[in-house]
Amino acid sequence: MLKLIKLLILLILLAITPALQAQQEDIIDSTIADDEERPVKVLPDDKYKFGIKIGGQFSTIIGAENENNTLRFGVNGGLYVRKKFKNEKWGYQIELNGSLRGSNYNSTKDDYSALRLVYVDLPTYLFVNLTKDQNQKVLVGPQFSYLLSSSLYKGTSNLAYNQEPSLVNHDILACAGYQIRLGHVSIQSVFKFGFVNINDGLLAEATPKNKGQNMNNILLEVNLLF
Repeated sequence: MLKLIKLLILLILLAITPALQAQQEDIIDSTIADDEERPVKVLPDDKYKFGIKIGGQFSTIIGAENENNTLRFGVNGGLYVRKKFKNEKWGYQIELNGSLRGSNYNSTKDDYSALRLVYVDLPTYLFVNLTKDQNQKVLVGPQFSYLLSSSLYKGTSNLAYNQEPSLVNHDILACAGYQIRLGHVSIQSVFKFGFVNINDGLLAEATPKNKGQNMNNILLEVNLLF
């Protein structure tokens, strides 16, 4: 009796195996077909995104103190964190950067020719997505900057004065920019204007002599964000 039951089970398994295999193939084929027809959905960026940024900027110092200012190129880089609000159209981005900037000057042999500044920056942007794919953004917001070091250079000799110039060690800048994502990299350009008059006397031995007039940071920054 037991042998007969085993034989019947074996015959049933042999009979249903081809049907099971055919059904499995149909399921796989239909799943692949459905996946190919189904549009790819980008997961919503509702979590924090961390990354790095590198790039440079053209900067200068405007104001009545020395109106012979010209552009200076410097580099910058740092870290950023970004998060969207629940409606996904708006969000914010906070950065922590190091920045080498300042100003060159059209000067004579005796007048100072360059002011080189090293800042640590903390910009805080509010952004709005311009497109449904969220690849283009407009950013606005303030930036707090702290001056780490400064050097004033003598005329055409390209030598720095032994003493650091006397400058206000903080600045607050208004920022407005545009960001576009190209694959895994974003390009971000931001215009920044400093509201703080950073002139605190410069150097007594430098020429032209300090007039006590305003000096304000201004720069255009272009970065790659990863």
